[in-house]
Amino acid sequence: MIGYATGTDLTNKYGNVESIAFVDSTSILLSGDGIETKKRLLPRDDFEKSIDDQGFILRNAQHPHIELTEYQKLTVTSRLMYQSILKELVSEGYPATTKKTYDELIKRVESQHPATIATKHPQWKTVCRHWRVWVQSDFNDEALAGVKRNSPVRLNAATEAFIQHYIATVYSCNNSAFKGAYYSNYKREAQEASLKNNEIQIASQRTFYRRLQELTDAEKLANFKGLSQAEINKRLTTLRKRIKTYYAMQRVECDRVVLNMCLIDDKTGLPTPPISLYVAIDVYTRAPISVVLSFEPENSAGGLNLLRQIFMADSNLTMNGRKPTTLIMDNGPGFNNRLIKKAAERLELNIHYTPSNQPAKKPFIESFFNVLRDHFFSGMKIETQSGETSIGFQSYSGKRTNPNSLDTIPLAKRADIKVSDFTKLLNIFLTEYMHKHHKQAGHTPIKKWNQSIIDTPMPSFTYDQLQHCFHVSRAQASHKLQQRGTIRCLGQDYYSDELKQLYAATKTDMELGENPSVYVFHDDLDARKVTVQATLPGENNPVEIVADNIDHHDTKLPVSFAELNGNQTLTQLGIYTETFSHTPTGHYVGEITEFVKQKPKRKQHRGPKVASFNKNTKENLSIVERIKKSHKVNELKSQISHSGEQDTYADTIVSKTREMASTRYNDDEGNEKQW
Repeated sequence: MIGYATGTDLTNKYGNVESIAFVDSTSILLSGDGIETKKRLLPRDDFEKSIDDQGFILRNAQHPHIELTEYQKLTVTSRLMYQSILKELVSEGYPATTKKTYDELIKRVESQHPATIATKHPQWKTVCRHWRVWVQSDFNDEALAGVKRNSPVRLNAATEAFIQHYIATVYSCNNSAFKGAYYSNYKREAQEASLKNNEIQIASQRTFYRRLQELTDAEKLANFKGLSQAEINKRLTTLRKRIKTYYAMQRVECDRVVLNMCLIDDKTGLPTPPISLYVAIDVYTRAPISVVLSFEPENSAGGLNLLRQIFMADSNLTMNGRKPTTLIMDNGPGFNNRLIKKAAERLELNIHYTPSNQPAKKPFIESFFNVLRDHFFSGMKIETQSGETSIGFQSYSGKRTNPNSLDTIPLAKRADIKVSDFTKLLNIFLTEYMHKHHKQAGHTPIKKWNQSIIDTPMPSFTYDQLQHCFHVSRAQASHKLQQRGTIRCLGQDYYSDELKQLYAATKTDMELGENPSVYVFHDDLDARKVTVQATLPGENNPVEIVADNIDHHDTKLPVSFAELNGNQTLTQLGIYTETFSHTPTGHYVGEITEFVKQKPKRKQHRGPKVASFNKNTKENLSIVERIKKSHKVNELKSQISHSGEQDTYADTIVSKTREMASTRYNDDEGNEKQW
């Protein structure tokens, strides 16, 4: 007989726990389990017989409770999920430690917990070992916690942040599968970074390969052909989770999207060319930090303007001031050009270009483009002052690769939104987007941005402080500096006191009547200032002087050279404005003045004008005369048409004859001939 005393716990026939409240030589008082039985007094002989018959099972002494760490609590939860189901199988008659029981266990676990289908199950022997520990502890759940009280931390925070940022950048900008080269370069950069931050350590090769493999595996799944758009979006979501950032502006992705849509020019009232958007998005906060509306094919001016807009803001979109740590850019002509690289060098920015035709290399900007198409172009509610409403832009034709795109009517004929109204609506949409909860990221962009500014303070800049960094274009090889300290560039005059001093310093070495030559760098889209570069006598390094536009130096907003010189052709513009302030409402709704209704134009007819019925009646022409007159007009039209065709054919033959090069050959007698 196993010993028992006051306080001993027992399991009754109902499976519930009772305890011995009092015991003497003749009787025992049980506390009752509070469910099936109440407190009761039993003869001691009957009680001991029930123990022999397994009516009561003595429980082992209660284990002392230990304080579990968060890691141990998670371990207990995960192991108990398997052991509790295994206990049910054992009660059904399954042997506890056979392979057949293990296979049935895995089936039931996946049935009751579907999330485990995509995870790795514990091995058969591991489950058996945990079962033995659990049974020997009298089913004490804390026994499943294991010995380790903390999760294994192999890398500190600084090392983890550095390796994650490096791998994400390497992945985005390279196609090479040679992991050894990546790791060698990583070690060099980690060693250099450790000189500035001694907490950064070099991770092992195995750890580096494992982190890189996680990212490349997710990319392969996302690039699998034949998937539906929903499945592609799902896999891109997984890929985005693999790319980790730790503060705002650590990683900024830039790209251009072409849209099947035309607008109405506010000044001319005519349809614009199809539009496109240059967009830069901060990965950490999901905030669109720069947007440029363009009416031109992709060119260097668009990418440079996008870079400029990063340092600008308005009362609605206030995210500016920080320099991006890394810019992930598309490899197209709008970004991979001399102007962008020169401006980035002057701004001290780090640019990386993604390989061509691989959108998965920059998944965050591609995801934002989908948001624009769905919630702005197709989903925003547009209201007019007269009460008209529209869900989405009726002039938007959808994605070009979409077979359901509306291509029956030309884009120019469907245009019904003014450029000013479009930029206003886009500004409203982005403001609402910044204040809405992002489901995938799990935060609100503007709150995440503001918190990151507090948590990771960095130097802040305004566009006026960095304006000279965008002076990377040259209108001509050199310019002549005038005695008054002025310089003329693209029809605009610039002045600086330093230029006047520069003239005096360089004039002594010039011949009589000749002005000093200097280099002038400008920004096509901001004519308020230029940078003059010259080398002083006796110096080797050139000096740079920023000169102000004499007539427009006090203009608050950037103004282009084309606009100042009278060229009103729309090329591109930003979306920041100070003309209105928008208070977020939680809904994508915007108001405009009206939808533009284009007037149909009558097609101009060629050839002589046919006489009208009233004119023939006024001339008192008979039916026969009217028919003859009509025949003459038709004959004249035919002659004009035939003459035009003959002239076109003759011009073509003449032009082709002029283009033909002379041909030489030798006849049968060996004489050279030319024709």
